[in-house]
Amino acid sequence: MADNKEIELRIPFATLLKIAAFVLLVVITLKLWPVIIMLFVAVLIAVALDPLVGWLSRHRVRRGFSITVVSLSLFGVVLLSIFGIIPAMAAQLTDLWKEFPQITSRIAAAFPPLAPLLRSWAAKLHQAPNSAQMESYLMHGMNAGMYAIEAVTTLILVLVLSIYFLIEGRRAIEWLINFAPRNQRPRWRELLDETNDILVAYMRGQAITCVLCGFVAFATLTILHVPGALPLAVLAFIADLVPVVGTIVMTIPAFLLALLVSPISALIVLLVYTAYHFLESYVIIPRVYGGQMSLSTLTVLVAVTVGGVLQGAIGAILILPVVAIYPIVERIFLREKLPEDTVKRHEAIEEG
Repeated sequence: MADNKEIELRIPFATLLKIAAFVLLVVITLKLWPVIIMLFVAVLIAVALDPLVGWLSRHRVRRGFSITVVSLSLFGVVLLSIFGIIPAMAAQLTDLWKEFPQITSRIAAAFPPLAPLLRSWAAKLHQAPNSAQMESYLMHGMNAGMYAIEAVTTLILVLVLSIYFLIEGRRAIEWLINFAPRNQRPRWRELLDETNDILVAYMRGQAITCVLCGFVAFATLTILHVPGALPLAVLAFIADLVPVVGTIVMTIPAFLLALLVSPISALIVLLVYTAYHFLESYVIIPRVYGGQMSLSTLTVLVAVTVGGVLQGAIGAILILPVVAIYPIVERIFLREKLPEDTVKRHEAIEEG
């Protein structure tokens, strides 16, 4: 019989420290994830505003004054949205709520299979609430108020952070690069320069396409006298941030409300929304983004799905620039470790 041998497993203390440090880093990241998201959004806003600051600086305006002008303009746009657009949206949504019984009746007449479900919803929404329901509504209202206060506070903090990134961003980046080994610093500078180009293209493209989408939606719905044109246009503006999925989200309610006007109006809305998104995908986006955001439709769908599952709508929106940055990281830092045929294939895909 073979002798039983004892196997002794020794793990160096340095390895244990590395494992502990990695676990600690993961825990800290999970705890600070909301802060990381806020910082990332602030960086995106700062990167989008930096070309405006640079343009003013090139026209003999001091950088400090340029940042002040751009910052005041940014807060002006936010205040205009809060005190101009939101009250008008609230008024139109209130009108829609008052007309909800008529809306459900007309949709039920157009789609008889939906009639029982719509009548059930209408009955539940308009029946007098009992005491327990009133208490639940009050609690939901208080929670909604707290969420609104938290959202406004977060928005202000993100805008303030973005302004500080405009002021101190370049010095902070140099400070961080100095922690890298001397021979690696040129690579990090190259990565950050190309990443800046990606983020500028992303933010510029998102701003242009979202504004165009919202304008097309508002103009179409207003001309056709579709109720709730402004809320639907704002929905189109926001939903356009998410490729493919956002198109479906914005089109369905616009189509259904257009049915209240006439089937022809609904068909026009469907055709205009579809035509605009074809135009956006194949004409506007290639011209606006250029070569910086050359992602295939499959890559976009997979990225949006993964981002949405992990972090909801904000994850689906913010994951695209991260995915677009990865080929740069691969080319700068991993090129020597990849097979030659893989490198050539990636270069061919990027050039194509």
